[in-house]
Amino acid sequence: MWCNVKKIAIAGSEEFVLGFRLAGIRDTFLINEAPMNVLSRFKDSDFGIIILEERFLNQLDSEDRVDIEDSVKPVFIPLSENESQESLMRLIKKSIGIDLWKE
Repeated sequence: MWCNVKKIAIAGSEEFVLGFRLAGIRDTFLINEAPMNVLSRFKDSDFGIIILEERFLNQLDSEDRVDIEDSVKPVFIPLSENESQESLMRLIKKSIGIDLWKE
């Protein structure tokens, strides 16, 4: 299976995106306003995966939340502070259909 992920972005609070910035991910976006205003900007972008701070997903109304959860391009991956690495790996595999950690 071929994966056509162009870019990965991170969206969330300053504290959430800071660790990703330190890890070298440059495409980070702060959510300082209504979450859907920021998330809707990704719909026609060249980002393939958006890692999203879960608390902002929980702030969306039910219709917007379904739109985000059902999005295929880009795929939104909610990440909470309580998420384990194994759970995140399983979620990414489910979202893009490829096990990135398989050797």
